[in-house]
Amino acid sequence: MTSIRKIVASMCLAGNFVLQMADPAYAHAHLNAEIPAADSTGTAPQSLTLGFTEAVVVKLTGVVVTDPKGNVIETGNVSLSDDGKTLTIPLKIDLVPGRYSVTWHALAVDGHKTHGVYGFTVTNR
Repeated sequence: MTSIRKIVASMCLAGNFVLQMADPAYAHAHLNAEIPAADSTGTAPQSLTLGFTEAVVVKLTGVVVTDPKGNVIETGNVSLSDDGKTLTIPLKIDLVPGRYSVTWHALAVDGHKTHGVYGFTVTNR
């Protein structure tokens, strides 16, 4: 009976270790809000807003916006919110109707990198 208890105790410790190791994944700066929203349809924005779950390093975080033909849209200087979690990216041109793609990469202040792509559609200016 004692050996069974040792095995169960070892399994519990191992399970606890695995759960503790999973916690750092929550420290990554995941995109959790965007304006315009992913897969939305609406009027042309003057800027993009990307909100992350963790603070990011603005100099090592970037966004590339491409138009329906795949051309890169010129953006202005990115600003970062006081809490370090929200980027505002001004667009230097008026967007024409069509589907746009936003490719982003982020470096959280704790050193974890994340990236992704989403799109939105402009119906009019």
